Amino acid sequence: MKAPTHVIGGYMFTGTLCSFTDVNIFERPEYLIACAAFSVLPDIDTTKSLIGKVFYPVSYVLYRKFGHRTITHSALFFFTVWATIYFLTSFSIIQNPNFLKIALFSIMGHFAFDMITYSGIPLLYPFYKNPCVLPANPNYRFKSGEWKSEIVITGVCGLLCFTMQPLFANGFWTSYNRTFATIKHVDRENKNTEHYVICEYSYILNAETKEGEALVINSTTNELILFDGEKVITLDNNNPQLKVNYTRPNISTIEKRFEEYQFFNIGFDSLQSMLSNRFVTTGLIQSNKNVQYVDNAITHHTNYIKFSNRFDFRIIATTDTMNTTVKRNIARLEASVLQNRRKFETDMNKWLDHEQQIFELIESLKCDTLSLYERNKLQQELIKQRNKSNDHPVYHEPIAQIREIELLKKSMTDNILLFSGHITVLCFGYDPAGSDPQRPPMPRYDLKQIFENKTITTTAAIF
Repeated sequence: MKAPTHVIGGYMFTGTLCSFTDVNIFERPEYLIACAAFSVLPDIDTTKSLIGKVFYPVSYVLYRKFGHRTITHSALFFFTVWATIYFLTSFSIIQNPNFLKIALFSIMGHFAFDMITYSGIPLLYPFYKNPCVLPANPNYRFKSGEWKSEIVITGVCGLLCFTMQPLFANGFWTSYNRTFATIKHVDRENKNTEHYVICEYSYILNAETKEGEALVINSTTNELILFDGEKVITLDNNNPQLKVNYTRPNISTIEKRFEEYQFFNIGFDSLQSMLSNRFVTTGLIQSNKNVQYVDNAITHHTNYIKFSNRFDFRIIATTDTMNTTVKRNIARLEASVLQNRRKFETDMNKWLDHEQQIFELIESLKCDTLSLYERNKLQQELIKQRNKSNDHPVYHEPIAQIREIELLKKSMTDNILLFSGHITVLCFGYDPAGSDPQRPPMPRYDLKQIFENKTITTTAAIF
C-alpha cells in the first residue's frame, strides 16, 4: 500500500489501540508525527517508497540484500524496534514512554494493512518465509497499489478517525463507561484512575429532576458521593425516593490529592478555622467537653465525633462549655472585693482628715499671742474633736471571696474546650510556600478549573 494509506490507516489503527491505554495520539503534534513515521517505517526496504527515498542508502542496501516485504515486515523487525526504543526510554534518552506504545502500534498497523493484500507479509521471516494473510480467501483481500483500493481504505480510515474523536479523547474504557451511564461504571472509572473524575448526573428526587456535574469523592457499585463546590450530593441506587437517570464519567487532567492533618489540644476557634470551607473525606475529633453538631438534620451531643464526606463541617459549643457563667460569677465577686477596698480607702481618708484637724488645733493652742477668748474657743473645739470616734480604720481582706475567685479561675482554666484528632482533606493542589518543601510545587486549582479540564473537551484536528 501507498504511504498516505499507511499514514491515515496508522492514525486510525494506532489511535484505537492507544485509547485502551488512555493515550490520545491527536492530543499532541509530536504524537501524530511519530505515528506517521512509524506507520511507513517498514517500507524502508524499498527505494520506491517515500521513506525509502528519504533514507535512500539504507533502503538500497536492504532491498538489494533482502528484497521488499521481508525482514522489515517480520516479527524480528518489530521486536528490534521495541528493544531499541525501550533501551532509549530506560536511559531517559526518550523522555516520554508513550512513544513506545505509538511506535509499536503503528508498526502493527502497517503489518495489518499489508496482510489484507494479496501477497501478505512473512511475519516469521527469515525462519519461515511463507506469507501471512488476512483473510484466507484471496477474493476478500485488496490489491496493493490499486488506486480504487487505496481510496476506499484511506476514505474509510479517515472517516473513522474523524468520527472516533471522542473515543480517542476519552480512552476506550471511559467511553465504555460513559455509554452505559450507570453508577457502577462511574465507580469503575473512579477506581481505575489517579485523576479526579467529573460526573455528569441526572436524577429525580421528590418529583423534581436535577442535573449537573460534580466531582466524584467516593464511590461504590451502588453509591456515589459527589461534590459540586457548594454541597455534597449522594446518589444511592438503594434509596427508594431517588431515581438515577444517568451518571457519565469524565476524567480531568488534575491528579487526586488528599492531605491528612493531626492535631492535639487545639482551641475551638482553631478547629473551626481548620474545618471552614474544606471538604473532609474522613474525620475523627475528640473533645474534653460535650459539644453539639448537626448531621442529617439530627443534633448530637457528644465529645466523640466521627464523620466522613462533609463540606464546611460545623461544631457548636454550648454556652456553659464556653465558661460564660463562670466568667459572670468571677466578675460579680471581683466587683464586691473592689467595693470593699474603695470603702476602706474612703474611711481611711476621713480618719486622716480628722487627725489632721486635731493636730492643727494643738499647734494653734501653742501660740502665746492668743487671747483668753480665742484660747477657750480652740480648747472647746479640740475637746469636741477628741470626743468624736477616733478608731483607726482596719481593712479586713475578704479571704472567702478571693479564694472563691481563685477557684473559679482555676476551674475555668481546667474547663477550656480542647480538641484532638485527625482529618483527611480533599485537595486540588497545594501552595508552593507550604509546610512541606520536599513535595514539588503544584498550582492550586478550584472546581471551576477542574470542570474545564475534562478530557471530553479535548479536540484535535486530524489532518
